[in-house]
Amino acid sequence: MQTHTIAPANWKNTLDSLSRIADGSSGSLEILRDDMGAQYEVEEVPLRGISCDSSGIELHFALRDGRHFVHRIEHPRSVKLEEQDDGMIAALEIDSDDDPRAVLRFHAPLASRLLPRGEA
Repeated sequence: MQTHTIAPANWKNTLDSLSRIADGSSGSLEILRDDMGAQYEVEEVPLRGISCDSSGIELHFALRDGRHFVHRIEHPRSVKLEEQDDGMIAALEIDSDDDPRAVLRFHAPLASRLLPRGEA
């Protein structure tokens, strides 16, 4: 397993591409807090998108009851992709100045070769 840090200048392009590739894929959002350990915010639900702008990053999910769930990360400071040895993306990690680490784990890993060149 390798972890690749994405340069802030490439966040939007990389996350837009990842959003298109992963749309509808099942994933889980794990929140890692120093005081409480790992807690799942959603488990094995369809990812509906990842958006990034100057105010932060949002992860969008479709819940089983038909509702839409959004996890917002304000003031992100790092974005990393966990890539398996076979070149498949297993997770997206986002660290923030204000929030605990958010880890989006993909239940069916995604091919990193589908992302823009040099960004994963």
